[in-house]
Amino acid sequence: MTSRGPLTAYLLSSTPNALKRATTHPFLSSAGRGTLPKSQLSQWLSQDRLYAQSYIRFIGLLLSKIRLPIQNPTSPGPHLATPEQNAITVLIDALVNIRTELAFFEKTANDYGLDLTAISAEEGGCALTSCGLGSDITTSAGISTTGSASCPGLSGGEGEGPLGNGNGNGNGNGSGGATYASTDKKASASGHGLCLSQGECQMPSGGEVCAPGPQFNESGQGAEPAAVGGDVGGKGDVQGGGERCGTIFFCASRTTRAYIDMFMSAGSSGVSVLEGLAVLWATEVCYLKSWRFAAGCMREDGERDYKKDADGGALREKFIENWASVEFEGFVDRIGDVVDEMAGQIKGAEELEITRGRCLEWWRQIVWLEENFWPSVE
Repeated sequence: MTSRGPLTAYLLSSTPNALKRATTHPFLSSAGRGTLPKSQLSQWLSQDRLYAQSYIRFIGLLLSKIRLPIQNPTSPGPHLATPEQNAITVLIDALVNIRTELAFFEKTANDYGLDLTAISAEEGGCALTSCGLGSDITTSAGISTTGSASCPGLSGGEGEGPLGNGNGNGNGNGSGGATYASTDKKASASGHGLCLSQGECQMPSGGEVCAPGPQFNESGQGAEPAAVGGDVGGKGDVQGGGERCGTIFFCASRTTRAYIDMFMSAGSSGVSVLEGLAVLWATEVCYLKSWRFAAGCMREDGERDYKKDADGGALREKFIENWASVEFEGFVDRIGDVVDEMAGQIKGAEELEITRGRCLEWWRQIVWLEENFWPSVE
């Protein structure tokens, strides 16, 4: 059956139930009613900032793929902007907006005492130990600029690493391996040559995953790295008479990592500019709908003294107003217009159906990610 109407309208109507779940999440309801604790807001905000930082690279990848058509400068009459020119304009505006947004993150977090490196115990792929008797803190999977969530050794070394499959990829368990440093210079494993040379991630003797380090006990004396079990997320052995120490690393959660990987895939050479722009629009329209829902909850609550909120007022005084604004809606609409304009250039019903099918797959992935990006609330 042939899909009719603008591409953006087609995508919005394709998954109504999933879109509603993603944009009316309990986290958003709590945010709109001022009941979201400062600690949980910090944890989500820290991940949203990582998402925003990856957005910059994604926009750059899209810009690099656009080829402007040649126009004769002496031709009579005004030159109408082509879809490609409109795409460049909206992408440059996206870069300007995200630069402003990141500064807004920093200032608001500072004003309200929020931690932009907060680690959630729920979002983690590997266990790190902090100084204390039997204590452990779970962090999330690390970011790798090579496109793999595993450590640099697994993506850059030769041979088969302990979590790799011989070609530099992780084992696909959904968590990846964080990037750590270690003081054990003698211990290395096949596939960890890059880590060893860079001093970023080294394998301890007998270990099966990358271990944290350098480590210190409470008195400041160095301690041997704790042995780490084969399962990511397993607890290491207790060292020094029951005390374990380790460096805690802030990094991307599994869902954030998946979002970043999706951005890199959508910006890759094998994906059309139209698909990439559809991905950009999909992320922004979901974000707008989510915070418009939170704004509705805010109006229903009726409370005006936001300083009494669990987060001190950060969401209802600053964030929600910014993310649900008319200005943001106008920006999202402009991206949608470019997407529909470029889709309208496609010749042939079969080619149009193929393109819409590809965009639909991106849309479904984004809606799923959006729903899972919100932390669970009590």
